[in-house]
Amino acid sequence: GDVAISVNIIGALRAGARSHGIAMRSLQRCFSNRLTALFPRIEVMTASPWRNTAGSALKARCFADQVAIQSDGGVPSRADPEPFRPHPMSLRFAYTTTPFFPIWRNNLRDLWKRKKGKRLGKGMSGDKGLYWRSKRQKGKQTRTWERGNFPLFKRLPRWPEAHMRGKRPELDPLNLSKLRYFIQKGRLDTRFPITQRHLQDSRCVKRVKLGVKLFNVNDFPFPYKIDIEVASADQSSIDAIRAVGGSVTVVYMEKVALRAHLKPWKYEVLPRTARPGLKMTTYMEKMKARGAIVRYIKPLWLIEEEKRLQTQLRELQGEDGVQVARKMVESREYVKKTILG
Repeated sequence: GDVAISVNIIGALRAGARSHGIAMRSLQRCFSNRLTALFPRIEVMTASPWRNTAGSALKARCFADQVAIQSDGGVPSRADPEPFRPHPMSLRFAYTTTPFFPIWRNNLRDLWKRKKGKRLGKGMSGDKGLYWRSKRQKGKQTRTWERGNFPLFKRLPRWPEAHMRGKRPELDPLNLSKLRYFIQKGRLDTRFPITQRHLQDSRCVKRVKLGVKLFNVNDFPFPYKIDIEVASADQSSIDAIRAVGGSVTVVYMEKVALRAHLKPWKYEVLPRTARPGLKMTTYMEKMKARGAIVRYIKPLWLIEEEKRLQTQLRELQGEDGVQVARKMVESREYVKKTILG
């Protein structure tokens, strides 16, 4: 079994020096080397230089006066340290980060399946090309080649408004949340009306080409009371701004007038604002019906039509209104469509 031996280091050194007459320094060095070789965890500390003072032949110190020697056969043996083995439940040194629990079929790990797949080249000359090879070529090597037949993408019709995809003017969008962010950062002043020039100068809109269109996503609330001038706005943004006491003004500006508004220093004489056409006039009236303030120069035909309707309304409200209404019914004038339709 295990044997425990207790040795008094200082007493052993003194007894050996007296009986054998060996020099204290050589005896201490020999004993320290031997003890350190046998027990690497024990550190023997001695005082240097060695002097015979106060009747003491040797002064030695160690961390432990009692050394416990445990060995199977009485002879200690130094074994090689075991290699590091991570804990089986640790994910730090695992081959994959797949969790252990709950145990499913897709959680089981197959080490023989850790072989990487072959990397397929997608170049012009590679036979393993998947996508780019067909995109870079023309003619008979493309994906749409049907050996001379009329290809499928040409046989099928496009969407109904495909012919208008390049003709429809697209305004520059501005989200109400982005406008709110620029106001919070102090890049837009809410004390004065915010125009499209202010939006471009503050970089809220990177570049105004045809006009700014204001929109709001998911009816997001807007906390600032502002007066803003844009080219278009949806119903949600108009309601959000009007809810806090603000106003949205839709201004009609054609391309030259918009450029003069954004960069007036490039014109010695500012150009006159053009009058809108029939479609744009109808659109501006729709914006007015949404609750926005519209500003545009009315066409001449619209002014004449408004005068005619006002005159007709005064006649109907006068003393002879019944006779005027009877004449309109007999002549079917009320059925005739106006220019606005």
